[in-house]
Amino acid sequence: MAVLGEALRITGGAIGQLLSQPFYYIFLIGLLLHYRRQGLLERKLFNIRVHIYAGRVLRTVLTGLVIGCIVSAVMLGIGIHIEKEIVWCLGIIIVLLSLIRLRLAHLMDALAVLMVAHVGLLLSPSWQPEGWVGQTAEAIRHADLPGLLVIAVLLQIAEAVLFRLQGPTLSSPVVIEGKRGKPVGAYAMEAFWPVPLWLLMPAAGGFILPWTPLHSGEFWSGGAAVTALPVMIGCSILTQSRLPADKARIVSKRLLLGSLILLVLAAGALWWPPLAVLIICIALIWREVVIYLSRREELESIPLYTETLRGLRILDVIPGSPAHELGIRAAETVYKVNGVPVHHPQSLHEALRMNPAFCKLEILNIHGESKFLQRAIYAGDHHQLGMIFAPDDQAPVSPDIQQLSAFHLLVHPRTKRLSSGNVVSSAILPIAQESTVASSKDTIQAAAEPDTAANSAALSNDSSGLPKRRRRADDSKR
Repeated sequence: MAVLGEALRITGGAIGQLLSQPFYYIFLIGLLLHYRRQGLLERKLFNIRVHIYAGRVLRTVLTGLVIGCIVSAVMLGIGIHIEKEIVWCLGIIIVLLSLIRLRLAHLMDALAVLMVAHVGLLLSPSWQPEGWVGQTAEAIRHADLPGLLVIAVLLQIAEAVLFRLQGPTLSSPVVIEGKRGKPVGAYAMEAFWPVPLWLLMPAAGGFILPWTPLHSGEFWSGGAAVTALPVMIGCSILTQSRLPADKARIVSKRLLLGSLILLVLAAGALWWPPLAVLIICIALIWREVVIYLSRREELESIPLYTETLRGLRILDVIPGSPAHELGIRAAETVYKVNGVPVHHPQSLHEALRMNPAFCKLEILNIHGESKFLQRAIYAGDHHQLGMIFAPDDQAPVSPDIQQLSAFHLLVHPRTKRLSSGNVVSSAILPIAQESTVASSKDTIQAAAEPDTAANSAALSNDSSGLPKRRRRADDSKR
């Protein structure tokens, strides 16, 4: 009973440590604002909210909690020498990095900033300020970079696995400006997880561990205490040339491969701490390389979610809609509705009105193969059966989707219409109208005066040396 009571006391203290940390609340509020912004952006781009984001928020919070418990259990055996000042420093750094870019709100990026401060303070041993500044500087000088590196690498492995499993379901359809200056459909795969960690730290007068952690074994003889370290992990990837599941598999594979190599190197840093500085730099560079490779592939690939001449290309399908129940997927094409070929949403509506109670669809999958579907239509069904189509040249785009920061979460999402396509079309339209009017006048004049037109053609043939015109019938009778 005494052991159980001690365990309950430690667990209660650990939960209290997390609830007393303001950064976990900040991360939760940021997550709510992020998904709220996605819903507002979908309404501006597609006039409907495609996904319900309350479930996404709950899923990411629960998943982050599970990952935090797993990593915390692993660190019980490894051990880390961490102080409360380091916990506050990492939380503040993550918040400040999110003001630059949301994708930088990651423990690995925060650890890189802490590493720079650590090296700078080691090179300036004479700087000894007083008060809480001096305590923070001293804590950074003695920061356990190898232990923090192991935590960051373990979380990056978890991030790679989570992005593969949940990244496609957490993605959102958007419209961006393509490389040719026209609207292009895409998917914003912005998946973030708030992860609470509970770490043991050496503390004189604390509870005595029945085991000795592998790392910093000399510090655990006086006892241990529990501290909470809330962090953020996640990826922000944009794809316009692949399905979200395919993109998630490629990015996850690269992240996982690099993280496994970094884990082996981080284990070596536990025995030789100076190696941690080099490994943190390699880890940071590798994350940027993965993002760079993704962006370069998108620029070099042909956009997938664009208009097509063979029907209506599908950008996304609303969950729970008739199209979702029929098994229609993104990047497929609606070719015929009730036997009528469709080329724009208006023709789709006209074809559906041919039989308001039932519809037959011919869908071309991503490989161009046909599949035939049919379903009854009920009152209240979406007017496009729940299909969101690829944008046309007049569709609004989101100019901020690739450079989101925490500031963008506090304001309404911005959209704009591209003027390049409009200028070209407006410049060509008068010319086309003039040519159409001119050709109409020539046709009317030729119909009204056929003999005159024939005579003028004959004269031109005579003068140019071409064969002479045929005589009229009345001339031959004479």
